[in-house]
Amino acid sequence: MLAGALSGCETFDNPVTGRREVVLMSAADDREIDAQAAQQIEAQMGLVRNEALTAYVERVGQRVAEHSPRKDVIYSFGVVEMDEPNAFALPGGHIYVSRGLLVVTNSEAELANVLGHEVAHVAARHAARQDAHVKTLGLSSLLSDLMSGGSEELPASESISGHFVARYARNQEREADRIGQEITAKAGIDPIGMARFLGTLDNLTKLQYGGSQLQGYFASHPAVPERVAEATTAAQVRHWRGERGTGAQQTGFGQASTQTGGGRDEYLAQIEGMVVGRPASEGVFQEDRFTHPDLGFSLRFPPGWKTHNESAQVLGISPRGDGIVMLQLEAKGDDPAAAARSFATDQGLVLQHPQDLKINGLPAHRADTRFDSSVGRIEAEITWIAFEGTVYRLIAGMDPGATPKYQVLFRRFAHSFRPASEADRNGIDEQRLRIARALPGESLTALSKRTGNTWDPLYTAVANGLFVNEPLQAGQRIKVAVREPYAPVESPESEPDEAP
Repeated sequence: MLAGALSGCETFDNPVTGRREVVLMSAADDREIDAQAAQQIEAQMGLVRNEALTAYVERVGQRVAEHSPRKDVIYSFGVVEMDEPNAFALPGGHIYVSRGLLVVTNSEAELANVLGHEVAHVAARHAARQDAHVKTLGLSSLLSDLMSGGSEELPASESISGHFVARYARNQEREADRIGQEITAKAGIDPIGMARFLGTLDNLTKLQYGGSQLQGYFASHPAVPERVAEATTAAQVRHWRGERGTGAQQTGFGQASTQTGGGRDEYLAQIEGMVVGRPASEGVFQEDRFTHPDLGFSLRFPPGWKTHNESAQVLGISPRGDGIVMLQLEAKGDDPAAAARSFATDQGLVLQHPQDLKINGLPAHRADTRFDSSVGRIEAEITWIAFEGTVYRLIAGMDPGATPKYQVLFRRFAHSFRPASEADRNGIDEQRLRIARALPGESLTALSKRTGNTWDPLYTAVANGLFVNEPLQAGQRIKVAVREPYAPVESPESEPDEAP
């Protein structure tokens, strides 16, 4: 069995470990998976539409990637629409950081170390090594369980393979921390940025959950406090050759940093004005009404339903979880019936009771269908509506037998689609990150009140790497979030090729 499993493997000289290692994925597999996953991530999660910010992250990433021990990879760096602080790498070199990560990062050195950590994952081919480890360990564990009769204390898959796979993943995270610090130091950036970022991440976890991340038995990442300690020690013993102190040093981007190897002032200047939270350009909810100011339509979701505004779709889920409504972009065009036929063909659906109709003066087409989903059989009523050269798809689905309960609600949902009015557009705003300078003797609480900061004092302190009662120095730069009116950006080159 093991011989068969390993028959398609390949060996490679790992530039990180210096050892020849066995993997079940080829470099071509890495690139194919990377390309497919990148396309899916960018379509479903969405990329931040801020060219200057994206270009800055790309420059910092390329500066670090230049010192990657693996030279056969083309690295690229992007920012995804995600509130949570996160960063991840695909096996072929696509690396992403979340918008939420940039909010809580406090210097270029911190950002560079995070990107270096992800570059290290790619350079060491951790995805391929994990894949090989899981597959071979799974087979050996299966044989062991068959011979021993399994474990009476834990399920066989957890008692043997679960523990070792988790430990293997934790060791990869430690390796990525170490290699990431090494290559950022070679790029002329202080490796202490890794420890500082992890410290902020730990404080954020304490704020949200009341304590540091606990090291679970099967957790895939080392506990954050452990990583902070290891990164701090590594930075202290590493031969960092930057001149510590207040003197300016070139960052490599044509601007001087006030802190050695990637400072706070340069970083804050780059993230000034970025959107905090989902941007209004992707639509906003005002109670149960969803309005897209750029695409110019409005739609009312069922009252009391839990709503989610995602890059690929907008969802509403009933309180009992037995009904769902979805707004999706179908295609460009002005023929809803043709769009319905195309959708049915692509999805292999049979449309029943099709009918053409008008909704608030807009051409529409409605049909019923049934399909199997991951949660079971779904009965659906789908309405296609054409508006300003685009056909939108409104899906209303329910558990079988729930039609009498939701049909009227679903019809109201579909018939609420209309062009956005001035009243819909008025009052739309969004949070933007602004940099405020502290006044002499000003506290963090007083600064927040003066600037209209929407963050509470504790989150403001964590996001700035401060303690909430820490005295501020006159002129000290502090990140705050401020609500500002949204001004739609009209661009003739932009095309509605993504779902709202």
